[in-house]
Amino acid sequence: MTTAAPQKIENKPSAVEKAPKSSGDWKSKLSKWTKLALTVIAWQIVAILLVEFTLSLAGLGEEEIYKLDKTFGFVHMNNKRVTWRSEGFARSYFGPDGMREPGLTIQKPPGVFRIALLGDSMVESLQVPLEQTFGQLLEKELKKSSSGKEIQILNFGNSGYSTAQEDLQLKNKALKYSPDAVVVFYSHRDLFENWSPPDQTITNVRPYALHLPNQPLSIDTSSVTAWMKSPRGKFLTSIGWVRQHSRIWGLISAWETQASFNDPVYRAVVGFLTNPVKTLSTTAASLSQITPKVVWDETLKGLKINSKSSFKIQTFEDGKKTASSKSAAAAEKEKAEADAPTVSEAERINPSVNSSIINVPSMNEFPAAKLRTEEEIRAAEAKEVENKQKAVFFNLMYKTVNSLFADMKKQCEEHGAKFAIVIAPSNLALTETSTTIGPMDLLYHNEIEAIKPLVKENGIPFLDLQEYVEKMPKSEAQKIFYCMHLNPNGHKFVAEKALNLFKSLCDDKEPEKN
Repeated sequence: MTTAAPQKIENKPSAVEKAPKSSGDWKSKLSKWTKLALTVIAWQIVAILLVEFTLSLAGLGEEEIYKLDKTFGFVHMNNKRVTWRSEGFARSYFGPDGMREPGLTIQKPPGVFRIALLGDSMVESLQVPLEQTFGQLLEKELKKSSSGKEIQILNFGNSGYSTAQEDLQLKNKALKYSPDAVVVFYSHRDLFENWSPPDQTITNVRPYALHLPNQPLSIDTSSVTAWMKSPRGKFLTSIGWVRQHSRIWGLISAWETQASFNDPVYRAVVGFLTNPVKTLSTTAASLSQITPKVVWDETLKGLKINSKSSFKIQTFEDGKKTASSKSAAAAEKEKAEADAPTVSEAERINPSVNSSIINVPSMNEFPAAKLRTEEEIRAAEAKEVENKQKAVFFNLMYKTVNSLFADMKKQCEEHGAKFAIVIAPSNLALTETSTTIGPMDLLYHNEIEAIKPLVKENGIPFLDLQEYVEKMPKSEAQKIFYCMHLNPNGHKFVAEKALNLFKSLCDDKEPEKN
């Protein structure tokens, strides 16, 4: 008897046995995607480096030159190549201390007479090559007439600097170079920049300076600290290396600067990132102003602007009515007795009109006219209050800037250096009017006049270059500027007019005074 062989049972692989194969597939796919991602990233890095190299050859994106500083607000970057195209054209290089002069050392070589120039972008002069700046032109001329004395003129100019920042710069940086003379250039609007709140632009991040009555001069850097702690300040600080070395970022920053001036939406966004609380409160305050009363007032103003006086006088000839127009001025020229009909004439012309009820009301009896009159009174009162506030603010700013100059003079004297003030020329001042005058309704001429008493009282050597500019024909005066800054001809002009002052600074005798 035969028996059937037992049926062979094949065991199906369990899920546990399948796992290794599935895990291997997953790892394989992960490795594949990782390689692809790394390849893409590598090519992106190559592309970025290629763009950076191309921009470097072309000298583009090299205008990002300022870094934040807790003392000054902002300073020049160190070891930075600069190609300036925004206005004019020049290639420059900032050395280890952010100075433009090549081979400059902090320690003064023996036998060298150093003059330090302090100021804003008018002194910084990035719009022209270094050798064409008025500082270098003056240095060459002084060497010719100094009977062998070695002269160095150091440019500490920094775009946007206020007088308060220049005072801090003198104490914390310029005096380390042991200057024998210090010349501060005062520019248009400097009077108000010592109390100018920071905004989204890095060159407007400044410490406050104020000299209150019966109080010492105070320079407060808390505004700088607060700005650096804002979201925008933290962001710019965190990408400091990128800002220093990337020309791609330089182009982005240039676009950002233009957008912050011309695009209100972008300006609002950046303003929020700079100071969220202030931006929200300002927006809320603006919205709260839209009330029914404001709408009504604006409507009345519109009616007042659009309304024009005219008189329609109806005359009747042979029972037929015709219409003519006369101006108020023409009507007043006619004699009253010729214009006004008698009672009988009025009744004959139109019997329904009874002269006893003709009563022309005064314009002041109309509600709208009364409201306008009250508005004019309130406007006059508000203007008077505003003028008083302006006067108080101007006196504070005037006292502050003069105290800053006095402090700088004192610091120079303590270090054995001479001190002088030069009024920088301004193209803006040539065209400003009562409607474009800006802060405090103060012309540049009035700013300069506010400084002169301090100069006379303290015997500070003084030169007003704007006075020379305003004596020139306007068409000729504007030829020394690109737009806001001096062109090469302008630097020659400054060097020529300031030569005698700088010569006197190099002499042992007292400097000449303007």
